[in-house]
Amino acid sequence: MKIQGSVAIVTGGAQGIGEKICTALLDRGCKVVILDVQREKGCQLEERLKRRYGSEKVIFITCDVTSKFQMKDSFRKTKETFGQINIVCNNAGILGQNESDAWEKVVDVNLKGVILGTFLGVLHMGQSHGGSGGVIINVASMAAIFPMGPDQAVYTATKAGVCGFSQSAGGLKDTEGIRVNCICPSFTETELVLPLLGHGLSGEKNLEYRDLVLEQGLISPELIASGVIQLIENDNNNGAVMMVTKKRGIEFMRPRKSRKSKL
Repeated sequence: MKIQGSVAIVTGGAQGIGEKICTALLDRGCKVVILDVQREKGCQLEERLKRRYGSEKVIFITCDVTSKFQMKDSFRKTKETFGQINIVCNNAGILGQNESDAWEKVVDVNLKGVILGTFLGVLHMGQSHGGSGGVIINVASMAAIFPMGPDQAVYTATKAGVCGFSQSAGGLKDTEGIRVNCICPSFTETELVLPLLGHGLSGEKNLEYRDLVLEQGLISPELIASGVIQLIENDNNNGAVMMVTKKRGIEFMRPRKSRKSKL
């Protein structure tokens, strides 16, 4: 797919991996809509990117991916502003604990937010809805392939769900002209992971995670963004799972055959 002249939506785009995906898309002539629940950071990034790429190239919309109303409204505003949607990157995600009700938010953001973003992408880009097709990239994690510890069991489950969902949605290429791919990064230099390396950590769990991060190594958000660009530009990528690690770089998980289905 040719990125230049396209319009992309990036959830969780105000910082970290999302910010670098936005920048990589803008570098290639794409117009970008940043969705994020963090209004202050989103507005600051919008201002910086407008100065660099032009005021007509990027907008920020405050949006919580767990809100159907906000998500639907954000996609509508994107269509009204730029006239089309060609790329959807469901990147928003959080870490969380299993205790109490905290796990429910992890499921709502990491899994249900991705599913909702995918369905809205189909609604606005799908050929059966009058669209011209497009690409959806769902950001999962290497935890989907190599599960994390028991206190991150829910997080692991959500990322495995994103991975399986994206593979199953590969059939949308035939029914709607939409390619769906998934990227699974390892530990990344972001606000989610860096606190695990901070000073003053205490407790057995925190020390275990710090040691694991140090053992596996940190990858840069820019490397993940370059992987996303590959998934978008190469029309042969569909239902693909791209893995990104410090030791092996970018590689693909061997595809599994599945029935083609319409979501």
